[in-house]
Amino acid sequence: MEVIGQSGAEKVNIIAHSKGGLDSRYAISKLGMDEYVASLTTINTPHYGCKFVDNILSKVSDGLLKFVARRYDRLFTVLGDTEPSFEKGLRELTFENCSKLDDELPDSPKVRYKSVMSKMNGLFSAGFPLNLGYLLNKPYGSGNDGLVTVESALRGENTLMIEHKGKRGLSHGDLIDLFRENIDGFDVREFYVELVKELKDSGF
Repeated sequence: MEVIGQSGAEKVNIIAHSKGGLDSRYAISKLGMDEYVASLTTINTPHYGCKFVDNILSKVSDGLLKFVARRYDRLFTVLGDTEPSFEKGLRELTFENCSKLDDELPDSPKVRYKSVMSKMNGLFSAGFPLNLGYLLNKPYGSGNDGLVTVESALRGENTLMIEHKGKRGLSHGDLIDLFRENIDGFDVREFYVELVKELKDSGF
């Protein structure tokens, strides 16, 4: 609403990465934001969760999970999160929870949806923890970005699989330039410019 007020536009186009895509779908479906959103483009979003998280939670003891969660929560507090909950965030990413959420968040006919995905081409496409995530995700799909599988991210009929021809591939972090790394054959700034251009050319 603030963006609409400042810009004078009737609606906005949302481009959302990772869980931001789930948050945006919730706002559109549950909070009436479809009146103000023209399109939603999700980038590497776990629409159907991360099955490796289900696997980990089924094997890790509650004590170990809470120990790890406390360490991450302290880190997130240092980074500025006033109410971190690593465990809650982890459980929200299970296949069961995200699949249930998908049923609860039907697409609005007022909004144009598009889902975009990339994938790593091997273990050394990214550093820790995405390289570990790549291994944990391998049994659950045709490829993954170190966190999300292709099958979880490509939702609906309007999809885009980024075909990176280099040996490296593109990780979950690469799509937001997390590592500030130049990647042969992929310019992250140009990628988003092209997304916006396609929206404009399509009348959005």
